[in-house]
Amino acid sequence: MKKDWKFWHWDHVGVCLMTALLAAIIGLVSVNLSMFNPVEQAFENFHMTDVYYEMSRSEDIELNNDIVMVDMVELRDRGEIGQVIQQISACKPRVMAVDLLFYREGDDALGNAMLVSSIDEAEAPIVFSSKLVDYDKEKDSFGTLITSFFAPIGDYQFAYGNVKQDYEGGIIREYTLSQKCQDKTVYSLAYQSACVYTGEQPHEQEINDRLIVFGDTDFPVISYKEVNEYTDLLKDKIVLLGTFSNEEDVHFTPLGKMPGMKLQAYSMLSYIQNRNIKDLPIWFSILLAFIVCYFSSWINYWIPRLWPKVDSYIISCYYFLMAALLVWAAFLSFMYLQYNINLLYPLAGIALIEPARPLYEDSVRILCNKLHLRIFKHSIYLEEED
Repeated sequence: MKKDWKFWHWDHVGVCLMTALLAAIIGLVSVNLSMFNPVEQAFENFHMTDVYYEMSRSEDIELNNDIVMVDMVELRDRGEIGQVIQQISACKPRVMAVDLLFYREGDDALGNAMLVSSIDEAEAPIVFSSKLVDYDKEKDSFGTLITSFFAPIGDYQFAYGNVKQDYEGGIIREYTLSQKCQDKTVYSLAYQSACVYTGEQPHEQEINDRLIVFGDTDFPVISYKEVNEYTDLLKDKIVLLGTFSNEEDVHFTPLGKMPGMKLQAYSMLSYIQNRNIKDLPIWFSILLAFIVCYFSSWINYWIPRLWPKVDSYIISCYYFLMAALLVWAAFLSFMYLQYNINLLYPLAGIALIEPARPLYEDSVRILCNKLHLRIFKHSIYLEEED
């Protein structure tokens, strides 16, 4: 055997191609065989950003200084809700985001009148939640925007409170800035409230789907009964009114089950902090996977020849360190450069290259010894037989 390091060698490329072929076969099997559906769904429902959020959170979570939530879950009387809105407005918040939908007028005419009167007299700007329904997939547009009963009688700001969900019960990771409804552009509650807070005019943007950044922060939550006790806390903030402890408005997130009200707060904060995380193109992930696989092929060829007695331990440590390095580099990119690197292909390459390498070695021997293809006679995997 020639004891030459041979870092640049076509055999290492061959091992990479065999790894890609093995990955493709596994992918086709998981898609076409129903017994592998749970595995496929698990991969689809897993994102590396979930890991990053866990890595970024610490035991000492700081409370955010931009958004305060007021829990109104116990309130049912619309007149009392109007009084709370007046109390909050007196605290001079920069904007109030009301994550409540007063759909029907009902029989409480006095309560309705008190609610509308309190809203009209409020000095702070108010953004009210609405609901988009009747989605048309072909037009990528909604047919109806459901607003509160008082919408036709005044000039009020309405924004949709719909969350972005791939399927019912799925994990929510993104929010949207705007949607189309009957050829008109409507904005999300999170985006429109954040724009009022920052003094920006809401408008359609090129990147409409944004990642919700569940950073190392939480939000102050007070009861509607405590508004007058926290005047300074509410001043010049986004005050989000809604039902914080309502089990009917709970969604699955990378951090576990979360009230819809808190989900809106994280979406608002993501936009305020300009956390527009960009996904790097798929070709970058494939290129990174090739580099990792190529280097791993070279490493794994020489380790058994240099340290044959402990090669399995060294190779295991190598794979662990390589995976940890990839995750850590991607985490830093996500947190500080605002780029999200898809690690599916590089990590799959690390997992599959070890079984792919002996398959490639056997293939080379068959092609050279059985089929007499001369191109393979210079393979580094045949030098042992010379």
